[in-house]
Amino acid sequence: MYCSKCGVENEEDATVCKECGASLRRPSTRVYRRRRDDDLCFGAKGGSNWFGLFIGLMIILAGVSQLLQGTYWWASWDRLWPIPVILLGLIIAYNALSKSR
Repeated sequence: MYCSKCGVENEEDATVCKECGASLRRPSTRVYRRRRDDDLCFGAKGGSNWFGLFIGLMIILAGVSQLLQGTYWWASWDRLWPIPVILLGLIIAYNALSKSR
């Protein structure tokens, strides 16, 4: 059996490493990763990318607005600009609520 700390070979029935004294038994409890400052500030890795989604939706809305502007009176950017602002507010509120749990 090899020590996971220093790598020295020990006898199979040993409970501590003969070189460094570390325990050779596997921990019985599950080891959890500590939260890092980056996770608290920027969100954990693998999280959703709400900002990218917001920018993408804004670009789509601007494109659709330009296409439909001549056909429908309500489809001009002057009338649709509050939608991205509302979406951004909803995203910020959702992220704030989900991180407080």
